[in-house]
Amino acid sequence: MLTPTTTANTTVKMPEIADALARMERYLCPFGSEPVPLDDALGRICAEALTARLDAPPFAVAAMDGYALRWADAGSVLPCVSTARAGHPIGPPVAPGTCHRVFTGAPVPPGADTVVIQELAEAVDGGVRIRSGAEPYRHIRAAGINFRTGASVVQPGRRLTARDLGLAAAAGHTDIRVYRRPRIAVLSTGDELSGAFENGRNAQILDANRPALKALVRAWGGVPLDLGIAPDEQAALSVTLSRAIATEGIDLLVTSGGASVGDFDLLGPVLGRLGFEPAFRKVRMRPGKATGFGQLGHLPLLCLPGNAVAALLSAVIFLRPALSLLAGAGLAEPAYERAVLTTPLPATGPRTTFLRGQLDRDPQGEQTFAVLTEQDNAMLSGLALAHALVVRPADAPPALPGEPVSILRFDLVPGF
Repeated sequence: MLTPTTTANTTVKMPEIADALARMERYLCPFGSEPVPLDDALGRICAEALTARLDAPPFAVAAMDGYALRWADAGSVLPCVSTARAGHPIGPPVAPGTCHRVFTGAPVPPGADTVVIQELAEAVDGGVRIRSGAEPYRHIRAAGINFRTGASVVQPGRRLTARDLGLAAAAGHTDIRVYRRPRIAVLSTGDELSGAFENGRNAQILDANRPALKALVRAWGGVPLDLGIAPDEQAALSVTLSRAIATEGIDLLVTSGGASVGDFDLLGPVLGRLGFEPAFRKVRMRPGKATGFGQLGHLPLLCLPGNAVAALLSAVIFLRPALSLLAGAGLAEPAYERAVLTTPLPATGPRTTFLRGQLDRDPQGEQTFAVLTEQDNAMLSGLALAHALVVRPADAPPALPGEPVSILRFDLVPGF
């Protein structure tokens, strides 16, 4: 990726994906937290342990409509002396030989050990008789059966779901402390790029990387900051990068393009003069070899390839875990699944190889994968048609239809 340099007299070697992620992980951690109302906390990362502020339920509750009584009295006709409804105060204790009418969610009168459902009770002689089939000690939710005061309800580092927020509300919380959303600056490079279509302009290539990367930043819980397009001119590129370093509130800078070794790939030389400290400059993967990461001053920097497909696939492998680390959720690596090939695959070279394809089901219901013919790293139209990537290890032999493979489904990657 970047022009080779040495650090402490050793050249940074091209790592495998797992090694590159481990190196990146050492640089990234969440930057502060903030309290937010529960209504605004969905999808955020919990920053502190939440404990229950009360017992739930705080008192014994009827689980069914029926009659609360002492099971020892169930063989007699029992006078019904009061009615308990949900939301009303706890009534008087159950006296021996009596019962109380109760409704679902109502506090069970003290002393009752059973609620007999109304279908198994009948009114006779001014009282209630329990029918056969009733069971003892049923249909009462004991106080604290859900959780007790002080019990842990949500742990830090968890991406909050509706279930978590409901539990937090039931435990007495109206707000929750979450990690701040990472702010991600996105910069494209290249004289050939244009931000908007202009009639009559020759040789224009519209910048697809910034809109796509900003969308992924939003989908993955971050706040994108658009730094525009930097030209292939060292002074201008240096000014843009220096301004990013000096701008407060940027947690990660993401560039695309300019990172190869051509005459006009200037990112490496400019970063070298600005004191860039690389964790890695290339990754042993295809596409996406020209992916690098390191520290530019105080600012973490992720360099993605310029080709749109390579940039977006590298974003899935590296930008998404980076955002997860910055958001406080730890390293979120892609989740791979199994599929069966329906088309042959060629042997791979010395890099982990990702190929785009489409998914289906065979007659037995097993997930299948068919590789697409078009695999050009700049062809977004082909990427849009794909459902998934097949992941092939380096130096793998050809694979035939019917063989199992590992895949990464796009529908499991938010926003992709």
